[in-house]
Amino acid sequence: MKAGDDVNDKPDFSKQKIRGWKRRVRDIERWKAYYLHLDLDRLEKYDRDYVKLSSLSFYSLFRKYDLPTWYKRLIIQALIDVYNSWKHELEKLDEPYYLKVWIFEADILHSQVVASYKERLSFYDTTFVEIEKVKSLPEKFTAKNTSELNWYKGFEVIVWSEVDLLEDISDGFYTVEEVQSIRNSAYSISETSEDTYYIHKGGAVWLGG
Repeated sequence: MKAGDDVNDKPDFSKQKIRGWKRRVRDIERWKAYYLHLDLDRLEKYDRDYVKLSSLSFYSLFRKYDLPTWYKRLIIQALIDVYNSWKHELEKLDEPYYLKVWIFEADILHSQVVASYKERLSFYDTTFVEIEKVKSLPEKFTAKNTSELNWYKGFEVIVWSEVDLLEDISDGFYTVEEVQSIRNSAYSISETSEDTYYIHKGGAVWLGG
C-alpha cells in the first residue's frame, strides 16, 4: 500500500459503468451504420427485408435487464434513422411498399425495421392484432424525430397448434390442465384440415411509419 492510501478506499465503479455505456452507445452507432442502406438484392430476391438488434454484442445479456430510458430512446432513434434511409431508397423503386418501425414494449431489443413489396406486400398484415392509431409514442420512447411518423398501437400474435400442444403433453413440457388453459384463453381459434390453431394476444407493440 502506498503512503496516503486509505484502507477503506474502494474502486469508483460509477466511472467504470460510464465507460461501459460509452461502448454500448458506439455499438448502436455501428449497428446503424451497417444497416443504414437497404439490401436491395435481398429485397429483390425475397420481396421483403428487415433488421433487428440481435447482432448487438450485448443482446443476449441485456435482454435480462430493463434498460435506462435514455438508452431506449437511442435505440429508437437509430431505428428511425434506418427507417428514413430505407424509405428514401424504396421511393426510388416506384412500387407500393410496406415499411414500418416495430417497437416492442416488453422487449425493446426485439424492435426492428421491416420492409416488403410486390408478392410480399401484405405479408405483415396479420402479424399484430387490435391495431389502433395513437397520437404519439409514450414519453419513455420519444426520440428526436419520432413525431415525424404516424404511430399505431397493436399486440403481438402468439399461435399454439393442437399438434404441438399434444406433443408438449407427451414430452412432459405441459400438463393436460395447462394445455386446456391455453385452449380456453385463446383470443381466437383457427381450424384447417390438418390442425387447429389457438391464437393469443401477446405484448404491446408500437408501429411507426
